[in-house]
Amino acid sequence: MASLRFRLRQQYWRWTAPGKISAYLRETQSPRLQIGAGYNMLSGWLNTTLYPFAPGAVYLDASQPFPLPSAAFDYVFSEHVIEHIEFEEAALMLSESARVLKSGGRIRLATPDLAQIIALYVQPGAPAQQAYIRWIMDNFRPQIGEYNPAQVINHSFHGWRHKFIYDEPTLIKALTVAGFSAVTRVEPGQSGDENLRGIEQHGDYVGSDAAMRYETMVFEAVKP
Repeated sequence: MASLRFRLRQQYWRWTAPGKISAYLRETQSPRLQIGAGYNMLSGWLNTTLYPFAPGAVYLDASQPFPLPSAAFDYVFSEHVIEHIEFEEAALMLSESARVLKSGGRIRLATPDLAQIIALYVQPGAPAQQAYIRWIMDNFRPQIGEYNPAQVINHSFHGWRHKFIYDEPTLIKALTVAGFSAVTRVEPGQSGDENLRGIEQHGDYVGSDAAMRYETMVFEAVKP
């Protein structure tokens, strides 16, 4: 019975999404698309997510073609989403992001950094790595009873239901193949564009800004 209610709710989300999208584009001078908003409802943005429980959120499956017109948005933002879909699905997500952006539009992506995850095993005694290992084990794996980097690395994949964690070169290439240029790594919360500054909320979601900063890399790129 519960699964039937959920399927009906999904159908309702899909059915109502086109009208909400059309209304947003009709009423907004500078359209901005957030993919995988969760509960991070950004003012002035079309906040989309697979499970739109938050008021104002709109249904969108990032692994499928976007039900959005081409060259309609000035910005695309996605925070800790791309790692939750398969690599091939993410390639579609990025190419669709490029398609819906206007020329000169900008994408901003935040996602875990594989290099930082691997460093937990290679340099487990370094202060930053040690702090992250303790945070994960204390908060999510306390039953283990030890600060074990192998446990933390496995949690980084399976505990968060991640499907593909990127390193910097792989994400840069994926953005370039999707049609973006001027790919630049920036600090979390920082941007040369005021419209993309301070919009990440993953630190609030996981309950630790320090942990978010340790694991997260952020890139911006431009659609030519």
